[in-house]
Amino acid sequence: MELCGGCFIRLADSQPYYRTADMMKARHFVRRFSLQPTPVTKEEETGGGAAPSAGTSTESSERGDEDSKKRYRVVVMGAAKVGKTAIINQFLYDSFSPKYTRTVEEMHHGEYEVSGMALTLDILDTSGSYEFPAMRELSINTADAFILVYAINDAESFDEVRNLREVILNTKKQPVPMVVVGNKNDLEDDRAVPTETAETIVLLSWENGFLEASAKDNLNVLKIFKELLNQAKIRYALSPAVKKRRQSMPNVGMQITPSQLSHLQYLKQKHSGKRNSCVIS
Repeated sequence: MELCGGCFIRLADSQPYYRTADMMKARHFVRRFSLQPTPVTKEEETGGGAAPSAGTSTESSERGDEDSKKRYRVVVMGAAKVGKTAIINQFLYDSFSPKYTRTVEEMHHGEYEVSGMALTLDILDTSGSYEFPAMRELSINTADAFILVYAINDAESFDEVRNLREVILNTKKQPVPMVVVGNKNDLEDDRAVPTETAETIVLLSWENGFLEASAKDNLNVLKIFKELLNQAKIRYALSPAVKKRRQSMPNVGMQITPSQLSHLQYLKQKHSGKRNSCVIS
């Protein structure tokens, strides 16, 4: 899978494992990746490049390894059947299944190596039913960033995103990296949430990241995680975080003014113009 400018994610040495948590029974999956600014070597192709610091064992190197490690937890939330699991499976495993399977809670781990730094993404796939408030609160409290998913053919799922965002803000008490994703872009004929409406609300009013995607067609799936890590100012083959100028917006239902529409177009151009560059720090 090519990221940009010769940067690659390569799957290596994967093995699933399972663990039971105190409050929930969640399946855990581990996948190890290597992000390289140049084409991989033969050693890396056979798995030799998977370990971040293979072959070093001194105390100083151990301390250096500790400094060079970073762990980041992403929680994926949204109503049932909007494609949360499908997005994760496309991002980590390049796979898609049209069959719906109800998720209770699953933790996925993607391990990356970037410029000598080991970056682990813990991606929590949550249930769309939220039958257990304590479980949801725990997921929010332990998260570093959020992906909120709705389906473009389901207006109620966008309302659920709005509600989840309020719960997150009330729980975290401070702004956190957040990307709102309109999934199922391949169902354009059944669209119930206009792109312009969702984009205006999310970018201008909420000041969060926004993308429409299709897990089925693998459209913009990688960009979701790029945008999220950009907001967190984590660089791994990513451009710098896009700085959005603060601007208030009238309540939903009021007509958007020409100046607000112009600002929205400016944000879109700035987003698309900076996402394609490749920066390795």
